[in-house]
Amino acid sequence: MTMRQRADTPPLDVALVLRRLLPALAADTVPLLGGLVLLVLLPGIMTRLADTGGEAGTLFVILRALLAMVYVAGTAPIVVARAQGRHLGWRGGFASATPGVQVALLVGALVVAGMTLHLFARHGSVAGWLLDVLLLSAVLLGASILLPLVPLAVVETLSPIAAIRRAAALTLGSRNRLLALALLAGLTLAPIAALAFGFGGHGGPVAAALFEAAAWLVAALVPALVYAGLLENDA
Repeated sequence: MTMRQRADTPPLDVALVLRRLLPALAADTVPLLGGLVLLVLLPGIMTRLADTGGEAGTLFVILRALLAMVYVAGTAPIVVARAQGRHLGWRGGFASATPGVQVALLVGALVVAGMTLHLFARHGSVAGWLLDVLLLSAVLLGASILLPLVPLAVVETLSPIAAIRRAAALTLGSRNRLLALALLAGLTLAPIAALAFGFGGHGGPVAAALFEAAAWLVAALVPALVYAGLLENDA
């Protein structure tokens, strides 16, 4: 599709994306919730219970992140296929997850880099405040452009760089709506996070793991449904 055609394409129907959330979860409960329990919830509980601090804690965080990336990448084609009226089983989804995991690792590396910069910004100076503003702007811009990145990479079997270019083209014309959707998801998860980590800070690893699982479920469903909606507009 040319840039002129893209400009004439209707923007993403965010309301439709939201309406599809529960039906998508109900239609593929076994891979979505089963995978969530096996790859996110149980590892989250077990690693928190086993965490004694130090280097082990860092390794556990990395392990949880890798398993969660596999979950998101493996469920993305299942959700997209269902939105398109097709059925793709557990095996078909996770067998094609490799491109999505590669992209997720790249995004994860960028997040780690951003968190490292944020540590340098926590000294109360004007420069630190400006760095925080810059990082927040980068996160919001990234959310508006790259939200469908992982499902796109999996379904279209693209390399990370090619997937980024494709996502930038596909989201053109819908970025304000994607930004609003990302903010809505964050605001929805914020009170759950406050509750979970309130208990988690007092010896409640299960509560923290449950929140983590809820967040990754959103991270699996929303981008996949966004990608499906953008594809419908792109057709």
